[in-house]
Amino acid sequence: MELVKLNNENIEMQYHCSVTEGVPLPLDWARGGHVGAIVKGNIIVAGGTSWSKDKTTKYWLKTSALFKNGKWIKGSDLPKPLAYSMNGYNDGGLYVAGGTSDGKSFVSDAYLLSSLNEKAEWKILPQLPEAVAYGTGVIINDVFYVACGSLENEQTNRMWSLDTNHLENGWTECDPIPGVGRMFPAFVACGKYIYLIGGLKGFTPLEPLNDIYRYNPGKNEWERLKDLPLKGYAWAGQPVDDGHLLLTGRADGIVHDCIWIVDLKNSSVKEVGNLVIPSTTAPLVKITDECFWLIAGEPDSNKNRTEKISVISLKLMK
Repeated sequence: MELVKLNNENIEMQYHCSVTEGVPLPLDWARGGHVGAIVKGNIIVAGGTSWSKDKTTKYWLKTSALFKNGKWIKGSDLPKPLAYSMNGYNDGGLYVAGGTSDGKSFVSDAYLLSSLNEKAEWKILPQLPEAVAYGTGVIINDVFYVACGSLENEQTNRMWSLDTNHLENGWTECDPIPGVGRMFPAFVACGKYIYLIGGLKGFTPLEPLNDIYRYNPGKNEWERLKDLPLKGYAWAGQPVDDGHLLLTGRADGIVHDCIWIVDLKNSSVKEVGNLVIPSTTAPLVKITDECFWLIAGEPDSNKNRTEKISVISLKLMK
């Protein structure tokens, strides 16, 4: 745990960061490359991948797990196995787009889960204009943005949007990210902007990135900010306030357990804590303004998956 000082609009704020272990997923529900959200006040994770105990068989999952009344229960299955999809959530539910069902071919399918009752089913949404996986997604102002990832055999910097209040209008292509095509960037809605952070340019050689871009949805414009002092991909972020992000789940060839706060004014980074276990390709779900869950994920590159959950608390000290 650590006390970190953030400077926001000339008002010094102090946050006390602590990390505890949450109620884990059942061991055989451990997964990585899944999506996660809060739907109707409850936490849900869906899809992803897992491995057999002998590490010989990789499973592509369509199952979901719902946290309700202090325990994990089975949720509504996705229409098909999906991993490394793009997702976002708002009051309307959990939106999922793209991904892969086998690690070889990509999909353009998109779905919405708007209820968590026993008979809840995923609604089919308009398909993405391209089949894409390993990208990123977020919702701001009720618009679902999907960016980057892999198209066939190349990384892309393209972005599309879907108005969740007018699904019948389908997807609109937005201005592309000014930087190189990439997989696994962080994508965070913060204040009136969206921030895209880092990612992976390529595997051979391994080329993690540290650039940051700010998107203005009202103007459909991108601006490059000062680079981060560290490179990474497959990480996840959430807003702390309008000027700071919480960032964790970083990989750069190895998987890290560090938790950082990023000051968006100058791209400086402050390490404030550590996860209960290193984990990447995992969703970071904002439970309240002071509580964030990093749920399951990949603790290393050795075909392992974790069921553990890091509960990150940031308490504003007045």
